[in-house]
Amino acid sequence: MLQLLFCILARSAASFISIPNDHLIAVRGHPAVLGCHFTPHPDLSSLTIVWQRQEDSQVVHSFYYEQNQLDHQSPEYHNRTSLYISELGKGNASLRIDGVGLKDMGWYLCKVNNINGAGKAKIKLNYGAFYSEPRLSIHVNSTTITVQFETEGFPKPEVIWLDEYGQSLIHHLELHDQAEDGLYLVKSRYEAQKPAVNVTFTLRTTS
Repeated sequence: MLQLLFCILARSAASFISIPNDHLIAVRGHPAVLGCHFTPHPDLSSLTIVWQRQEDSQVVHSFYYEQNQLDHQSPEYHNRTSLYISELGKGNASLRIDGVGLKDMGWYLCKVNNINGAGKAKIKLNYGAFYSEPRLSIHVNSTTITVQFETEGFPKPEVIWLDEYGQSLIHHLELHDQAEDGLYLVKSRYEAQKPAVNVTFTLRTTS
């Protein structure tokens, strides 16, 4: 009987609140919208919405008494978050975060409470930064040709050098984690022992 009651309550909470996509990829410097929907009620005076970080419970955004309540908002999100106020009556509790950065990456909780019920759901915000156009430099001496590329981005990349036959080449790779802006500085070079080379450089990310 208790198990059946628990199942009914769990289904009720799940049907009250929903997340369209529980994993979202945001691009550095761009806005991200964390989708969250609930069963609406015309009386917004009973509506409470709280967005929090799951790992430390810091408040990202909150709404109650029919208005935004940001006194307890984490300083990290000051002037960067908003709800779609005109959509609240339709059950849209989605959160917009502007100027996404590396520190925003992680799990978020959407908590909603109104006359129809209460529930919470979680969504993971992943982060990425497009790698810049690689900067090419070529150094030639009497015996070798050195080709080097530099670029910045996120997340950590895989670097591949191939010869004209598609065979992998041994190369030098440096990765520097630039903590200030969360980007990786990538430096990779290949040194050839012959006067003419035909090589392909590929950089790719896996997440």
